[in-house]
Amino acid sequence: MEKRIFYNYSLILKNLVQYLPSRGIIILNSFLIIPLFTHILNAKEVSIYLVALQILNLICTCSFDWIAKSVLRFYEKYNLQNKSEIFFSTVFWISVFVYIFVSALYLMCKGVLLTKFSVTDSVFFLTVLLVIPCGLRQILYSILRIKNHYGLYTLSIILYQFIFIAAFLGIVNILPNATSIILAMSFAVFCIDLVVMYSIRFAFPISFVVDKDIIIEIFKYSLPLIITNVCYWFVFHSARLIFQFLNQYLNTSVMGVAWSLASNTITPIAGLFMFVNFPVIIKNFERRKYIKTYFTNVIQFYLYLLFPIIGVFCFFSKDITQMILPKSYGAVAILLPFFAITIFLHELMKLINIKYHLKIKTYIEMSFSILIVFLTSFLNVFMIPKYSITGAAAVMLLTEFCLIVVNMFIKFRDTDYINHFAILKTFGIVFLVTFVCYLFSKSIFVYDGVSVNLLKLIVFLLMNYAVYYLLRKKILT
Repeated sequence: MEKRIFYNYSLILKNLVQYLPSRGIIILNSFLIIPLFTHILNAKEVSIYLVALQILNLICTCSFDWIAKSVLRFYEKYNLQNKSEIFFSTVFWISVFVYIFVSALYLMCKGVLLTKFSVTDSVFFLTVLLVIPCGLRQILYSILRIKNHYGLYTLSIILYQFIFIAAFLGIVNILPNATSIILAMSFAVFCIDLVVMYSIRFAFPISFVVDKDIIIEIFKYSLPLIITNVCYWFVFHSARLIFQFLNQYLNTSVMGVAWSLASNTITPIAGLFMFVNFPVIIKNFERRKYIKTYFTNVIQFYLYLLFPIIGVFCFFSKDITQMILPKSYGAVAILLPFFAITIFLHELMKLINIKYHLKIKTYIEMSFSILIVFLTSFLNVFMIPKYSITGAAAVMLLTEFCLIVVNMFIKFRDTDYINHFAILKTFGIVFLVTFVCYLFSKSIFVYDGVSVNLLKLIVFLLMNYAVYYLLRKKILT
């Protein structure tokens, strides 16, 4: 049994390592581009850019995110049935009609966005157009994941970062700052779509033939996903929209910068577990293989790898903020621990909730997410007026913790794919080790300074992983 478990870990690690270089580029770019924006843009411009990204995120959530997830969930099934061409044809026409519908709704909201949230005309229309290449990229990346083209995926990420930065620097002195950022993103994503499509020789088999059963199955699976993801979007972004609506641009930008730093550092690594293991679990499930041990090992290794990184944001948030951000963004240090734990829990919950995707019971996750929206709204009414951005961050963390508890410990028929005791044991050990390593690193570094703070973070991480490695059998079995 132990040999089988460590074979699982070697497979998980192999899949992660294939995509880690691309995620490292994303993290590095975040630590360059976010401080750059905070130094060259004022608080209002940063807030407009962040609101535009929130809008883009919502549109993609309602249009292409669930379509890309459907490709991952059902490709193996229809490929085994030799129906891949009609499957992609059906996906194409679903994408077209959904984009038209969502864009029409978005255009109807133009007046509110321009007058109440300080979004400019140029940013508004560029955001609508940006959805098309972003949506296509999500579907293309789903295919790269299915085919395991990790080299092309990594290359596309690197090219995107370079094209985006180069395009932004080339037009920043010509167009308004927020507009130049969105336009540079649009150009970079469009270029990457062309590169990926050419490289894999992929084109949608466009025809007017669609399969009614495929449409029904996709929508049965995806409609709860849309509602679920919109609810999560509300939990994560509603507070910033409230501050923007009240013209509290600094609060919007501080929350947005803190969220971007935490998300763009943690999500590339944490989200990689879902990214590489979802297709593997789906493939084994469709082929009637036993998946409980592998499923549990994925979550255990997630805790093993992520806990020290979360520790950095919780214990050294002030050091991070002082190293890379202007003094006006000092409050980011207060928010980073809240956001880091929230993102960590959210990505963990996504792994746990794969069980609903296997049995096409995504309506269970949807039901919980709807309840959380009401809880978030209720808490925000009391917490934001009294505690401002700190209260908003605390609400996000509390609601995410509630979601983890109900999704992990409430069992439904035919969804028992996790060994809860093994996961709790792993959690207990890594939590204790990480806290002891923090106390030790705190005792040996008594001075401050950029170089000392950086060394402190490195020593803390190396110490954690060294102890983890020595205790790996206790932690991972």
